Amino acid sequence: MIDVYCVNVGTKYTRDFDSKLKESVAKHLTLDHTFRCLTDRPEKEYDIPVTHPELRGVFHKLSLFQYTGNCLFFDLDILINDNIDFLASEFDRLTLVNSSPWKQQSLKEPLKFRITQNTLVNSSIMRWTDERKVFEKFMKHRDLYVRLYSGIDRFIYNEEIKYKYFVGDAISSWQEGVKHNTILLHNQKYV
Repeated sequence: MIDVYCVNVGTKYTRDFDSKLKESVAKHLTLDHTFRCLTDRPEKEYDIPVTHPELRGVFHKLSLFQYTGNCLFFDLDILINDNIDFLASEFDRLTLVNSSPWKQQSLKEPLKFRITQNTLVNSSIMRWTDERKVFEKFMKHRDLYVRLYSGIDRFIYNEEIKYKYFVGDAISSWQEGVKHNTILLHNQKYV
């Protein structure tokens, strides 16, 4: 069984976004799964109320690491166009999207410590089994990390969290000029 998660907190996205994502996952993930939405507006049968109201914005994604098992996460602003069963394997380590195809050009100097600049880590899709230690590390110095990093991608990159990338070319970003793929990321498109 796979637990599929999304986060819809605040007012940036209407509840239609998680409903559409749920339908898309149901259509394109043929393996047994449950769908859950972490939200500050629980109203649907698949909702999970926010467990750490002291977190803000994208940092709620990190609170999902308190859950264990075969976990798969999607941002609300992605488009799934075909079968995604390939995402549901190798849950052994935190797996993220490699954003180098659309960010490499903006990173002329070698990657070092990046606080506000881009990294090559993207958390629009994540897979894990047990990453409670990552969430515990974050919560231990939460105020520092929230001030230091503008998002969890930078936290994961700079705090030496162990991760790997999804393999293959079925995930693309609109920033690459790609109009269609199995999964199309729209992150930063509507900002």
